[in-house]
Amino acid sequence: MRRVFVPALLWLLAFAGGAQADEPVYAKMPAHPAMWTVHGPKGTAYLFGSIHILPPQVDWHTKEIDAAIAKSDTLVFELAMNGDFQERLQAYIKERGLLPVGQSLHAMLSPEADKELDAEVAKLPVSPVAIDHMRPWLAALTIEIMGVTKQHYAAASGVDVQIQGNANGKPIIGLETIEQQMALIAPTDPKAELEAFEANLKTSAAPADDEVGPLLDAWMHGRVDRLAALTKKDLQQFPQAQKMLFDDRNAAWVKQITVLLNQPKTYFITVGAGHLAGPRGVPALLRAQGFRVEGP
Repeated sequence: MRRVFVPALLWLLAFAGGAQADEPVYAKMPAHPAMWTVHGPKGTAYLFGSIHILPPQVDWHTKEIDAAIAKSDTLVFELAMNGDFQERLQAYIKERGLLPVGQSLHAMLSPEADKELDAEVAKLPVSPVAIDHMRPWLAALTIEIMGVTKQHYAAASGVDVQIQGNANGKPIIGLETIEQQMALIAPTDPKAELEAFEANLKTSAAPADDEVGPLLDAWMHGRVDRLAALTKKDLQQFPQAQKMLFDDRNAAWVKQITVLLNQPKTYFITVGAGHLAGPRGVPALLRAQGFRVEGP
C-alpha cells in the first residue's frame, strides 16, 4: 500500500512516467465517501479522504461534497501541487532516485534477480531503459504503481489531482513538502535498499490479492470502520511504519489544522482516506482536543 501514501510520486508517474495505454470507457460508478465538518473558534474545515489512485469511472462528486468545496475559501492537501511543484519533484527524483551515470540497476542485481526484473518489466507499460537508470527504491515503486495502472487505476483520476485541477483560482496550501513525503520512502542504507528490492521482485512474481480494491470499496461506501480495519491489517506487523506513515503525520497535521481553525475562513482539507479513520485518525484527534466534529 505504499502507493497510497505518496501522492508526490503518484503525480510524477501519472504525468511524467512511461507510456499510457488508452483507457476503455466504462459506465460511471457512483461513490458516497465520508466527509467531516470541524468547527473551530473562528473557522470551519471540511475533512475529506482521498484515494490517490482511482479508476476513471468512479464518480465521488456528491452534492454535499461539491457544495463544501464551493463554500471553502482555501483548499488544503498533503501536498500543494502548484507553483514550481513539478520542477522541484523532478529535481528530487533526479538527485535521489536515479543512479549515477555509468551505473545500471541490472548490474547491481544477482543473476536470478536480473531475470526476475526483466520478466516483471516486460508485463508493464514502462520503459526498461528508464527502470535500469533508477535506484532500487524508485524502480520498485514504479513497478508497483504501473502494475496497478495496468488494472485501469490512474493517478490522474485521483481525488487530489481532480480537486486541485479544478481549484478555480482558490488558494491551495500543503500540509507537507515534497522533501518530507519522499523522505518517507527513500532508504538511506544502499545495501538494505538492494536487498529489499530483490525480495520484492520475488513476491511480485507471485499472484497477490488486490490491495487497492477493498480500500476503494470501503471508501466508496463511506465505510470508515472498514477503512480503519484495512489500514491496521496492512501495517500491524510494522509498528514503526504505522508510526511514521500515519501517527506522526496525523499529529503534525492536527497542529496545523488547529492554527487554520483560528482563522475566520472555511477550508476544504483533502488527505489520504486512511488518515481520517480510526481512533488515531485526524477527526478523532481533533475531537480529543475539544473541537466539535460532525461526521462518522
